[in-house]
Amino acid sequence: MKFKTKQISVRDFLIKYALFILIVVLWFIYGMNSPHFFTIKNLRSLLTNAAPLLIYATGMTYILVLGEIDLSVGSVGAVAAAAWILSMTKLKLPLYAAFLIALLVGAVCGVLTGFMVVKLRINAFMASLGMQFILRGICYLSVNGEQILTPKEVHTFANYRLLTLSPLIYISLLIAVVMMLIYRYTAFGRKIQACGCNREAARTIGIHVDRTKWSAFIISGMLAGLAGSLQCVNFGILLPGSIGEGSEFLAITACVLGGTSLMGGVGSIIPGTLIGVIFYYSIENGLGLLGANVYLYPIVRGIVIYLAMVTDSLKLSVGRRISQTS
Repeated sequence: MKFKTKQISVRDFLIKYALFILIVVLWFIYGMNSPHFFTIKNLRSLLTNAAPLLIYATGMTYILVLGEIDLSVGSVGAVAAAAWILSMTKLKLPLYAAFLIALLVGAVCGVLTGFMVVKLRINAFMASLGMQFILRGICYLSVNGEQILTPKEVHTFANYRLLTLSPLIYISLLIAVVMMLIYRYTAFGRKIQACGCNREAARTIGIHVDRTKWSAFIISGMLAGLAGSLQCVNFGILLPGSIGEGSEFLAITACVLGGTSLMGGVGSIIPGTLIGVIFYYSIENGLGLLGANVYLYPIVRGIVIYLAMVTDSLKLSVGRRISQTS
C-alpha cells in the first residue's frame, strides 16, 4: 500500500513562512544600524504602542475568517473612546466603569453594523464604510471637536508597571489568548470557520450562519471600543480626528500578514495576527530610531499593505498546490 506524502518546495516554504523570515531580517538590519533597537526600553515601547492594534486586529480576524470585512472599527474605537473619557470627566465614573462603557458602546456599534449586514442584506464593505463616517461624525459632535486630556487616574493606570511592562500589553495579550482559545476550541469558533469556508454547507449541517455572523460583528465592535480607549490611555489625550484613524486598514493588514485569508475560512490569532502586528510596528519603530523622514511613513504603510495582499495571494496558490499533491 502506498501513502501519499505532502511535499513542499523551498519556494513554497519561503512563501508560507515569509513573515517570520522578514521579521528576523528586519530586526537584524535595525539591530545592526541602531544600538537602541534591542534595548529593553525600546522593545517595551514597541509592545505598548502595538497593544491597541492587536485588539483591533483580534476582532478583525473573526470578521475576515467569516469572509466579511469591517471598515468601521477605527471609528467605533473613536466614538467609544469619546464615551469612555466623557464618562470619567462628566459623569465622574471610575476608570474601570468607563472601560465597561467603552465595551458597551462598541457592542452597540457592532449590533448596528451586524443588523445592516445580516438583516438588511447590505454588503459588509458598504455597511461598515457608512458606519465609519457616521461614527466619526458622532465622535466629533460628542466632544464638539475638542481635544480632552485624560484624568489623573488614567495617568496612574498608564504609568503602572508589572514586571516593568505596561498594563496595556497584558490586556491585549490576555484578549488575544482568550479569543484564540474561543476560536480554536469552542463550538462558536468552529462555526466561524465553517461559515467562512462554505456558508451553504454550514447551513446544511445546522449552523445558524446569520447569528454567527452577527455575533462576530458584535465581538469586533466590543474589542474596537476597548482598543480605542486604550489608545487614549497611550496618548494621554482624546484626539477625535486621530483615535482609530486608519486602524481598520492596519488591522486588516496585520491579519493578512499573519496568514488570515481575505477569502475567508483560514486564519489564526496566535501566532498569526500577533506576528503581523509586531511586524508592522517593528517597521515603524525602526524607522523612527533610524531618523527616517516622517513623510516616508505613509509610503511604507502602503508598501506593507501591498505586501499583505501579495502574501495572501501567494499563500492561496501554495495551499492549492499542496492540497493537489496530498
